[in-house]
Amino acid sequence: MMTVEQFRTQVEVFLAESGMAPTRFGRDAVGDPNFVFQIRAGRAPGLRLAERALAFIAARRASLLEERAA
Repeated sequence: MMTVEQFRTQVEVFLAESGMAPTRFGRDAVGDPNFVFQIRAGRAPGLRLAERALAFIAARRASLLEERAA
């Protein structure tokens, strides 16, 4: 099981890797443009919300890898 701090780190690493804006990530991943700002401020997302965000990250990374390989 991932801790809240590990989750935040995963999100921040993804944002740095992808160059995606925090508001776009929140909107696209979980439907909340303030999501990243709230987790930076200490919000602990529920399990389902965290899973949605992590699934978005995984899918986006896979898509980026496919684009780079082509």
